[in-house]
Formats: sequence, C-alpha cells, structure tokens
Amino acid sequence: MRKRDRIMIAVLIVACCALVFYRAMKIGRGEGAGMPVRHYELSVDMAMFGHGGEIAVRSYLPIETGRQSVRDELVSSGAFLFSMERTGNNRLGIWEKQNVAGPQSLVYSCVVRTDARRYELSPAMAIPSRYPAAVSRFLREDDYIQSGSTEISGLLDTLIPAESRGDVRSVLQAIFDYTHEEIRPSKYSGTTDALTCLRLGESSCGGKSRLFVALARAAGFPARPVGGLILKNGTWRAGHIWAEVWVGGHWVPFCPLNGYFAEVPDRYLITYIGDLPQFEHTRDINFRYHYSAKRILAPPDTASVRGWAATFDAPNLWAAFEQVRIPVNLLKIILMVPFGALIVVLCRNIIGVETFGTFMPALIAVAFRDTGLWWGAVLLVTVIGLGAAVRFFIGRFQLLHTPRLAVILTVIVLAILGLAMGGRVTGLVLPTRVSLFPLAILALTVERFSVMLEEDGPYRVATVSLGTLLVAAAAYGVMDWERLQVAVLMFPELLLLVIAAMFVLGRWSGMRLGEYIRFRELPGEGGQR
Repeated sequence: MRKRDRIMIAVLIVACCALVFYRAMKIGRGEGAGMPVRHYELSVDMAMFGHGGEIAVRSYLPIETGRQSVRDELVSSGAFLFSMERTGNNRLGIWEKQNVAGPQSLVYSCVVRTDARRYELSPAMAIPSRYPAAVSRFLREDDYIQSGSTEISGLLDTLIPAESRGDVRSVLQAIFDYTHEEIRPSKYSGTTDALTCLRLGESSCGGKSRLFVALARAAGFPARPVGGLILKNGTWRAGHIWAEVWVGGHWVPFCPLNGYFAEVPDRYLITYIGDLPQFEHTRDINFRYHYSAKRILAPPDTASVRGWAATFDAPNLWAAFEQVRIPVNLLKIILMVPFGALIVVLCRNIIGVETFGTFMPALIAVAFRDTGLWWGAVLLVTVIGLGAAVRFFIGRFQLLHTPRLAVILTVIVLAILGLAMGGRVTGLVLPTRVSLFPLAILALTVERFSVMLEEDGPYRVATVSLGTLLVAAAAYGVMDWERLQVAVLMFPELLLLVIAAMFVLGRWSGMRLGEYIRFRELPGEGGQR
C-alpha cells in the first residue's frame, strides 16, 4: 500500500474518532441521551364476505397509557362507515355498512411505542383494608372470574393460609407461582374461565390470567384482566391476555403464562382493559383477521431533539430531516446503504462472488427490509423469472433496447400489483409489501439475466443468480442489524470508517478466495501443490 493511501486511511480514522468523541461530549452522558427510540408500525387487516345484508365489525384499538403511546393512525374502510366509541380508557372502532355483497377488507394501522415496567413489591407492604371506589368494583366476581367460588377460596387457603397473609408480596407470589408453574400452558381458541382452568389444570393465557385474577380478588386485591398484543416483526393472529393488580396506588402487571411477576416487557401492547372480546362481528360473514408489525427506529422526543440541537454545533440530521418532513426511517436507509455497498465490495473483490451489476445486491437488500429475507428472495426470483419470460417473448419483435426495458418494467409493475391484490384477497400480508422493490433495477437485472442466458448458458446464469442472492442476503443482514443502525443514527461520522475500509479493499492486489478454490489443483512454486 502506498504511503499516501496509508495517510488517507489514518486521516479518515482519526477524523471519525474525533467527531464521534466531540458529538458524544456534546450529547452528554445521561442515560439514553439522544438515543433513537424503538417503535412498531402495526396494522390489523380484516377480511369478510357479505351476502347482501348488513355487516358490523367492532374491534378494540390500542390505547394511551403511561407506558405506551399511539400516533399516525390510519383507517382504510372503503364504503364502510367508521366510528369510535370511548368507554373509560378503552377505544372501540366500529365499521358498519348496509347491503354488503362479496369480499370486503378493512385495515387499521398506527405507530405505537411501548416501554417496559417493573415494580418492586416490598415484603413490608401490608394489605389495605379499604380501596378507592373507582377500583373496589374489581373485587367482585363475574361469569368468567368466579372469585366467590368455594373451589377458588379453598385453593387460596391451600396456597397461603389466612394467618400467613400478612403482606402483599407473599400472597401475590403464592398465587403467581401456582398459576405460572402448576397450570400447564395449552393453546385454547375459546374463552376459558377461572374455574375451568383450575379443573383442567391447563389453559392458554386467558384462562391462566382469569384464574390469577380470581385468586387475587378472593385474597382481597382489586384485580382485572388486560388484553392486547405481543409485538414482533412479522404476521400473526393470536392476541394475549395478562393481569393487573391494584397495589400501592398503581395497577401492577402480572403475566402467569410467560412468567412476568410485577413487570411487563416493552413488547406488550394494551388494546383493552377488562375481560372483553377483541373482535365482535356479524355472524356468517367468514370473518378473518391478522396482525402485522415491523419494528422501526425513531428520534427521541421533540424536547430531547431540541435540547440536543441547541447544544450541538454540527448539523443535526434528525432535526434537518424532520423540518423537510422526511421520516427518520428514510434517513436510516440512506445511512445504511454504504454498509451494504461495503459488503458487496468485500464479496466481489476479496471473495470473488459474481453478481448482476455492481451495487445491485445492496439495492435489493433495501427492498428486503419490507418483505423479510425469505419472502424477498422468493418474490425476487419469481419476478425475475417472469421478466425473463417476457423478454424472450418480445425478443421476436426486435424492439430497441430502451423500449424493450420499458415493456419489461411495465410487466413487473403489473405483476407486483397482482401480487398485492392476491395478498389482500388471500389474507397474506407479505406479498403486499413488494412495492418498494427497485423496479428499474429489476428491469435491468432481467435484461442482463436474459442476455447472459443466451450467451453463456444456464450454468453461468445460475451461478451469478445464486451469488447475487447470497450477497444481497449478507448486505441485508448487516443493514438490518439494529445495533449498527442505532450507532450510525447517533454518530453518522462512522461512515468515514466505511470510506477508509474502501481504501483498504481498493488496494487489494492478492488473489480472491474464489480463485484460490478454483485453481487449487495447479502446482505451486517448485512443483509443490
């Protein structure tokens, strides 16, 4: 490596370290200062089939609490009339329409932020004799929480006798240990009440939580079920139910299914408080639903951003992007593309993997962020195969290069629209997320795929296609690494290290790893292998 190259690399590394240190000192050492916040993009897709009559669908929507917030709500209801009812903290979304025939779909989406909560229950905390009127109603039994049953009271006496119920923690610990450890987890689709759960000795989250609430009420604690979702990347149907107990002026959470005692993780989202059904709908409409969510990073609260910007001399990327109404998620994509390009350079120059195009795998990796790696690869192969077939078909018309690419691009657009419509009808959300695929890049890929197939044959095409997918998958893995995303959003100066790495890789003069494998049978110096 030449001296000027080493100097340039050293300058880039020193500049990166200096800027990171300067920015870190300006941000301060407070916990979470300037850190991006995890949010979830959540959507609920509902599908049904009308037979000419009235259809009404009711669903509880995420609520605002001290540990969770909801914003950017969108309701796609078509010809349905949407309204919302509020009961206490609960929000009930209602969709109604007369004379409904054929397939229908409804979508509710929002962005939610949830925080973890953990409470310390002191062994010295005594059980109060009276509660506020607003919470004392949660001491009464109901149809599904039979706290006045002799079986429930008998079990409570067995778990912890009346003379041993001197403090809050010991009573709740005994109830929690029984419902968590002695009641076997089991998947039940229907509603399981507290007594049924006790008699069966097994239940899903609903039965376990109702039994926990019944025992807590029998012991003199106001308690209630809470319903919602466990947020995750992907698509699912099941909701979740846990419990809350009024202790020391707070509703303290307990999840006997997953073993959370006096705590709730940040992935738990409340959609309703009480023992309520998540959905209610008109009968005989073949109602189906599914949830889908994607974790995203967002800037800190507005106050934190202002405070950071006020003490920071260098440009604040988050604030700048917010001023021009560009979401921080787009900023994250822009900042991560150079890391994807670095992976492409490493794979092509050092390992020797052949790909379609130079940085096309990095762009394909950007598309994978919406579909996921597996579905993205399947959809990519499908679309390229379709485009190649179209290219061979229109080849007989001997069109010029640019019009031919335009035809292929149009067909790819129609194919993606068809996939989206098919996904909506069948209830599969993943095929509806291919809209961000770089269409022009796909058109060029199809063209190169077809030309290489004609000139070099199927073996080389298969090798290059596999290499493209592997490099795109590697770039996706790096670009989707959340810790790296947080670091680059906090310190965009880290991109200087990417440039330094490019200088190192750009001066590589040795053989590629693929060439070592390819020519391993050739004799070395002195006839030695």
